[in-house]
Amino acid sequence: MSAISIKKGPISLSGLLFKPSDPTAKKKSGLVIVHPGGGVKEQTAQLYAQKLANAGFTTIAYDASYQGASGGEPHFLEDPNERVSDVYAVVDYLQNLDTVDPEKIGVLGICAGGGYAAAAAKADHRLKALATISMVNIGDSARKGWDGDEDPSKQVESLRGAAAQITAEVKGAERVAAPYVPPQPNDTTPRDMKEASDYYLTPRAQHPRAENKMLFLSFPRVLTFDAFHLADVFLKQPSLFIAGEKAGSLWHTERLDKLVGGATKKIIVPNGAHMDFYDNEAYVGPAAKNVADFMSQHLA
Repeated sequence: MSAISIKKGPISLSGLLFKPSDPTAKKKSGLVIVHPGGGVKEQTAQLYAQKLANAGFTTIAYDASYQGASGGEPHFLEDPNERVSDVYAVVDYLQNLDTVDPEKIGVLGICAGGGYAAAAAKADHRLKALATISMVNIGDSARKGWDGDEDPSKQVESLRGAAAQITAEVKGAERVAAPYVPPQPNDTTPRDMKEASDYYLTPRAQHPRAENKMLFLSFPRVLTFDAFHLADVFLKQPSLFIAGEKAGSLWHTERLDKLVGGATKKIIVPNGAHMDFYDNEAYVGPAAKNVADFMSQHLA
Protein backbone atom coordinates (compact mmCIF):
# COMPACT_ATOMS: atom_id res chain seq x y z
CA MET A 1 0.00 0.00 0.00
CA SER A 2 1.24 3.48 -0.90
CA ALA A 3 -0.13 6.88 0.02
CA ILE A 4 -0.77 8.93 -3.11
CA SER A 5 -2.01 12.38 -4.10
CA ILE A 6 -4.44 12.60 -7.01
CA LYS A 7 -4.71 15.90 -8.85
CA LYS A 8 -8.23 17.16 -9.40
CA GLY A 9 -8.29 20.68 -10.78
CA PRO A 10 -7.11 23.08 -8.06
CA ILE A 11 -7.23 20.46 -5.27
CA SER A 12 -5.73 17.06 -4.55
CA LEU A 13 -7.45 13.89 -3.40
CA SER A 14 -5.77 11.78 -0.75
CA GLY A 15 -5.56 8.17 -1.88
CA LEU A 16 -4.21 4.74 -1.04
CA LEU A 17 -2.76 2.71 -3.91
CA PHE A 18 -2.74 -1.08 -3.69
CA LYS A 19 -0.83 -3.17 -6.22
CA PRO A 20 -0.96 -6.91 -6.91
CA SER A 21 1.68 -8.88 -5.05
CA ASP A 22 3.21 -10.45 -8.18
CA PRO A 23 6.14 -8.19 -9.21
CA THR A 24 6.55 -9.96 -12.56
CA ALA A 25 2.95 -9.37 -13.65
CA LYS A 26 2.21 -7.47 -16.83
CA LYS A 27 -0.16 -4.51 -16.91
CA LYS A 28 -3.18 -5.21 -14.73
CA SER A 29 -6.76 -4.08 -14.58
CA GLY A 30 -7.42 -1.09 -12.33
CA LEU A 31 -10.30 -0.51 -9.94
CA VAL A 32 -11.60 2.71 -8.41
CA ILE A 33 -13.07 2.11 -4.93
CA VAL A 34 -15.67 4.72 -3.85
CA HIS A 35 -16.32 5.06 -0.12
CA PRO A 36 -19.75 5.49 1.54
CA GLY A 37 -21.22 8.85 2.50
CA GLY A 38 -19.64 10.10 5.69
CA GLY A 39 -16.81 7.59 5.45
CA VAL A 40 -13.13 7.83 4.67
CA LYS A 41 -10.79 5.65 2.65
CA GLU A 42 -9.34 3.92 5.70
CA GLN A 43 -12.63 2.20 6.50
CA THR A 44 -14.54 -0.27 4.30
CA ALA A 45 -13.12 1.16 1.04
CA GLN A 46 -9.60 0.19 2.11
CA LEU A 47 -10.79 -3.28 3.10
CA TYR A 48 -12.16 -3.96 -0.39
CA ALA A 49 -9.18 -2.28 -2.07
CA GLN A 50 -6.79 -4.61 -0.26
CA LYS A 51 -8.80 -7.75 -0.98
CA LEU A 52 -9.12 -6.90 -4.65
CA ALA A 53 -5.41 -6.13 -4.92
CA ASN A 54 -4.77 -9.55 -3.41
CA ALA A 55 -6.96 -10.92 -6.24
CA GLY A 56 -4.69 -9.33 -8.86
CA PHE A 57 -6.06 -5.81 -9.44
CA THR A 58 -4.41 -2.42 -8.99
CA THR A 59 -6.84 -0.53 -6.75
CA ILE A 60 -7.24 2.96 -5.34
CA ALA A 61 -9.29 3.94 -2.32
CA TYR A 62 -9.46 7.69 -1.80
CA ASP A 63 -11.15 10.41 0.23
CA ALA A 64 -13.83 12.44 -1.52
CA SER A 65 -13.36 16.11 -2.26
CA TYR A 66 -13.95 18.22 0.86
CA GLN A 67 -13.67 15.15 3.08
CA GLY A 68 -11.10 13.07 4.95
CA ALA A 69 -7.54 14.09 4.09
CA SER A 70 -8.49 15.44 0.64
CA GLY A 71 -8.53 19.09 -0.29
CA GLY A 72 -11.47 21.40 -0.87
CA GLU A 73 -13.17 24.01 1.24
CA PRO A 74 -15.43 24.12 3.12
CA HIS A 75 -14.60 20.77 4.65
CA PHE A 76 -17.44 18.32 5.36
CA LEU A 77 -19.33 19.35 2.22
CA GLU A 78 -21.19 16.49 0.50
CA ASP A 79 -21.44 17.60 -3.11
CA PRO A 80 -22.75 14.76 -5.30
CA ASN A 81 -21.47 16.25 -8.54
CA GLU A 82 -17.99 16.58 -7.05
CA ARG A 83 -18.24 13.02 -5.74
CA VAL A 84 -18.94 11.81 -9.27
CA SER A 85 -16.13 13.84 -10.81
CA ASP A 86 -13.76 12.50 -8.12
CA VAL A 87 -14.11 9.14 -9.88
CA TYR A 88 -13.03 10.70 -13.17
CA ALA A 89 -9.90 12.09 -11.50
CA VAL A 90 -8.99 8.66 -10.11
CA VAL A 91 -9.47 7.12 -13.57
CA ASP A 92 -7.07 9.75 -14.93
CA TYR A 93 -4.52 8.68 -12.33
CA LEU A 94 -4.92 4.98 -13.04
CA GLN A 95 -4.59 5.50 -16.78
CA ASN A 96 -1.20 7.11 -16.23
CA LEU A 97 0.21 4.21 -14.20
CA ASP A 98 2.68 2.03 -16.09
CA THR A 99 1.29 -1.03 -14.29
CA VAL A 100 -2.34 -0.50 -15.40
CA ASP A 101 -3.90 -1.21 -18.77
CA PRO A 102 -5.77 2.06 -19.48
CA GLU A 103 -8.50 0.14 -21.32
CA LYS A 104 -9.20 -2.15 -18.34
CA ILE A 105 -10.53 0.01 -15.54
CA GLY A 106 -13.65 -0.63 -13.47
CA VAL A 107 -15.33 0.96 -10.46
CA LEU A 108 -16.71 -0.42 -7.20
CA GLY A 109 -18.83 1.68 -4.86
CA ILE A 110 -20.21 0.91 -1.42
CA CYS A 111 -23.44 2.51 -0.07
CA ALA A 112 -23.65 6.09 -1.40
CA GLY A 113 -20.38 5.30 -3.15
CA GLY A 114 -22.34 2.74 -5.16
CA GLY A 115 -24.73 5.40 -6.40
CA TYR A 116 -21.83 7.69 -7.24
CA ALA A 117 -20.07 4.84 -9.02
CA ALA A 118 -23.15 4.21 -11.17
CA ALA A 119 -23.45 7.92 -11.95
CA ALA A 120 -19.78 8.05 -12.96
CA ALA A 121 -19.98 4.93 -15.11
CA LYS A 122 -22.98 6.11 -17.10
CA ALA A 123 -21.04 9.25 -18.09
CA ASP A 124 -17.44 8.06 -18.33
CA HIS A 125 -17.11 5.01 -20.55
CA ARG A 126 -13.43 4.71 -19.75
CA LEU A 127 -14.97 2.72 -16.92
CA LYS A 128 -15.55 -0.65 -18.53
CA ALA A 129 -17.42 -2.35 -15.67
CA LEU A 130 -19.42 -1.38 -12.59
CA ALA A 131 -19.92 -3.13 -9.25
CA THR A 132 -22.00 -1.88 -6.32
CA ILE A 133 -22.38 -3.20 -2.78
CA SER A 134 -25.22 -2.09 -0.47
CA MET A 135 -25.88 0.67 -3.03
CA VAL A 136 -27.63 3.90 -2.05
CA ASN A 137 -28.69 6.72 -4.35
CA ILE A 138 -28.02 9.50 -1.85
CA GLY A 139 -30.56 11.84 -3.45
CA ASP A 140 -33.35 9.27 -3.30
CA SER A 141 -32.46 8.45 0.29
CA ALA A 142 -32.53 12.11 1.29
CA ARG A 143 -35.87 12.67 -0.43
CA LYS A 144 -37.68 9.47 0.51
CA GLY A 145 -36.05 8.35 3.75
CA TRP A 146 -33.99 5.28 4.49
CA ASP A 147 -36.78 2.82 3.67
CA GLY A 148 -37.98 4.79 0.64
CA ASP A 149 -41.51 5.30 1.93
CA GLU A 150 -41.60 9.03 2.70
CA ASP A 151 -43.15 11.88 0.69
CA PRO A 152 -40.33 13.83 -1.00
CA SER A 153 -42.40 17.03 -1.00
CA LYS A 154 -41.90 17.40 2.74
CA GLN A 155 -38.26 18.15 2.01
CA VAL A 156 -39.26 21.55 0.63
CA GLU A 157 -39.16 22.70 4.25
CA SER A 158 -35.66 21.27 4.58
CA LEU A 159 -34.57 23.34 1.58
CA ARG A 160 -36.12 26.46 3.09
CA GLY A 161 -34.34 25.82 6.38
CA ALA A 162 -31.06 25.21 4.56
CA ALA A 163 -31.54 28.44 2.61
CA ALA A 164 -31.95 30.42 5.82
CA GLN A 165 -28.86 28.84 7.33
CA ILE A 166 -26.76 29.36 4.19
CA THR A 167 -27.83 33.01 4.09
CA ALA A 168 -26.69 33.41 7.69
CA GLU A 169 -23.36 31.78 6.85
CA VAL A 170 -22.87 34.08 3.87
CA LYS A 171 -23.24 36.96 6.32
CA GLY A 172 -20.61 35.53 8.65
CA ALA A 173 -22.38 33.00 10.86
CA GLU A 174 -20.56 29.82 11.81
CA ARG A 175 -21.17 26.86 9.48
CA VAL A 176 -23.63 24.31 10.80
CA ALA A 177 -23.59 20.58 10.07
CA ALA A 178 -25.99 17.69 10.48
CA PRO A 179 -24.95 14.09 11.30
CA TYR A 180 -24.78 11.41 8.61
CA VAL A 181 -25.77 8.70 11.07
CA PRO A 182 -27.79 9.11 14.29
CA PRO A 183 -25.43 9.85 17.18
CA GLN A 184 -27.91 8.40 19.67
CA PRO A 185 -30.12 5.75 18.03
CA ASN A 186 -33.40 4.85 19.69
CA ASP A 187 -36.17 2.28 19.28
CA THR A 188 -37.52 4.03 16.17
CA THR A 189 -34.15 4.12 14.39
CA PRO A 190 -33.98 1.69 11.44
CA ARG A 191 -31.75 -1.33 12.03
CA ASP A 192 -29.29 -0.28 9.34
CA MET A 193 -28.88 3.15 10.91
CA LYS A 194 -28.33 1.68 14.37
CA GLU A 195 -25.62 -0.53 12.92
CA ALA A 196 -24.16 2.42 11.00
CA SER A 197 -23.85 4.35 14.26
CA ASP A 198 -22.07 1.40 15.81
CA TYR A 199 -19.72 1.21 12.82
CA TYR A 200 -18.84 4.89 12.55
CA LEU A 201 -19.06 6.07 16.16
CA THR A 202 -17.41 3.26 18.14
CA PRO A 203 -13.96 1.66 18.02
CA ARG A 204 -15.39 -0.86 15.53
CA ALA A 205 -14.40 1.47 12.66
CA GLN A 206 -14.25 4.98 14.10
CA HIS A 207 -11.72 7.25 12.39
CA PRO A 208 -10.66 10.76 13.44
CA ARG A 209 -11.28 12.18 9.96
CA ALA A 210 -14.80 10.71 9.70
CA GLU A 211 -16.51 13.17 12.03
CA ASN A 212 -20.16 12.36 11.17
CA LYS A 213 -20.72 15.84 9.74
CA MET A 214 -22.55 17.06 6.64
CA LEU A 215 -22.73 20.82 6.20
CA PHE A 216 -26.18 22.34 5.72
CA LEU A 217 -24.63 23.73 2.53
CA SER A 218 -24.84 20.15 1.23
CA PHE A 219 -28.61 19.85 1.52
CA PRO A 220 -29.69 21.59 -1.72
CA ARG A 221 -27.09 19.61 -3.67
CA VAL A 222 -28.01 16.26 -2.18
CA LEU A 223 -31.81 16.66 -2.24
CA THR A 224 -31.88 17.57 -5.94
CA PHE A 225 -29.39 14.92 -7.09
CA ASP A 226 -30.34 11.63 -8.75
CA ALA A 227 -27.49 9.20 -9.30
CA PHE A 228 -29.69 7.14 -11.61
CA HIS A 229 -30.87 9.92 -13.94
CA LEU A 230 -30.46 8.72 -17.56
CA ALA A 231 -28.98 5.40 -16.44
CA ASP A 232 -31.55 3.69 -18.68
CA VAL A 233 -29.99 5.52 -21.64
CA PHE A 234 -26.28 5.62 -20.85
CA LEU A 235 -25.36 2.91 -18.34
CA LYS A 236 -24.42 0.16 -20.77
CA GLN A 237 -21.33 -1.35 -19.16
CA PRO A 238 -21.47 -4.79 -17.53
CA SER A 239 -22.80 -4.31 -14.01
CA LEU A 240 -22.78 -6.34 -10.80
CA PHE A 241 -25.16 -5.41 -7.97
CA ILE A 242 -24.72 -6.97 -4.53
CA ALA A 243 -27.09 -6.26 -1.65
CA GLY A 244 -28.50 -7.88 1.45
CA GLU A 245 -31.96 -9.37 1.56
CA LYS A 246 -32.65 -7.67 4.92
CA ALA A 247 -31.16 -4.28 4.01
CA GLY A 248 -33.49 -1.31 4.23
CA SER A 249 -31.50 0.09 1.31
CA LEU A 250 -32.29 -2.83 -1.01
CA TRP A 251 -34.81 -0.73 -2.92
CA HIS A 252 -31.99 1.33 -4.45
CA THR A 253 -30.43 -1.77 -6.00
CA GLU A 254 -33.82 -2.94 -7.24
CA ARG A 255 -34.60 0.46 -8.74
CA LEU A 256 -31.39 0.66 -10.75
CA ASP A 257 -31.70 -2.98 -11.77
CA LYS A 258 -35.11 -2.22 -13.22
CA LEU A 259 -33.97 1.01 -14.89
CA VAL A 260 -31.16 -0.68 -16.80
CA GLY A 261 -33.32 -3.63 -17.81
CA GLY A 262 -31.51 -6.03 -15.51
CA ALA A 263 -27.94 -5.96 -14.25
CA THR A 264 -25.46 -8.31 -15.86
CA LYS A 265 -25.45 -10.04 -12.48
CA LYS A 266 -27.44 -9.32 -9.33
CA ILE A 267 -26.73 -11.05 -6.04
CA ILE A 268 -29.20 -10.66 -3.18
CA VAL A 269 -27.57 -12.26 -0.16
CA PRO A 270 -29.93 -14.13 2.20
CA ASN A 271 -30.27 -12.54 5.65
CA GLY A 272 -27.71 -9.84 4.80
CA ALA A 273 -28.27 -6.34 6.19
CA HIS A 274 -26.81 -3.11 4.83
CA MET A 275 -23.85 -2.83 7.20
CA ASP A 276 -22.90 -6.50 7.02
CA PHE A 277 -20.98 -5.71 3.83
CA TYR A 278 -18.76 -3.12 5.52
CA ASP A 279 -16.66 -5.29 7.83
CA ASN A 280 -18.38 -8.61 8.52
CA GLU A 281 -16.01 -11.11 6.90
CA ALA A 282 -18.82 -13.62 6.40
CA TYR A 283 -20.30 -11.14 3.91
CA VAL A 284 -17.29 -9.06 2.84
CA GLY A 285 -15.18 -12.05 1.80
CA PRO A 286 -17.75 -13.54 -0.60
CA ALA A 287 -18.70 -10.07 -1.91
CA ALA A 288 -15.06 -9.24 -2.70
CA LYS A 289 -14.64 -12.59 -4.44
CA ASN A 290 -17.77 -11.99 -6.51
CA VAL A 291 -16.45 -8.57 -7.52
CA ALA A 292 -13.03 -10.03 -8.37
CA ASP A 293 -14.55 -12.81 -10.49
CA PHE A 294 -16.86 -10.35 -12.26
CA MET A 295 -14.14 -7.82 -12.99
CA SER A 296 -11.75 -10.53 -14.16
CA GLN A 297 -14.35 -11.64 -16.68
CA HIS A 298 -15.41 -8.23 -17.91
CA LEU A 299 -12.06 -6.42 -17.87
CA ALA A 300 -10.33 -9.27 -19.71
